[in-house]
Amino acid sequence: MQESLQVYEDKMNKTLKALENDFMTIRAGRANPHVLDKIRVDYYGTPTPIQQVGNVTIPEARMIVIQPWEKALLKAIEKSDSYF
Repeated sequence: MQESLQVYEDKMNKTLKALENDFMTIRAGRANPHVLDKIRVDYYGTPTPIQQVGNVTIPEARMIVIQPWEKALLKAIEKSDSYF
């Protein structure tokens, strides 16, 4: 009996984690850097999360600023796509 409950508990925890990740991407009045979590940049042929190629800051409530660490990444960031 306990083993079957453990299976359902694991599924419930995975579902709650997925829901939490979805809630992080909701825009609700203020800019949230987590809306960029699924965006990948082509960094020397490898899809890399945008947070790993530059600084992501929120200077104002409705603005997200991305400052790439390399000038060559600017075009890649502009063309970046989300990988789901």
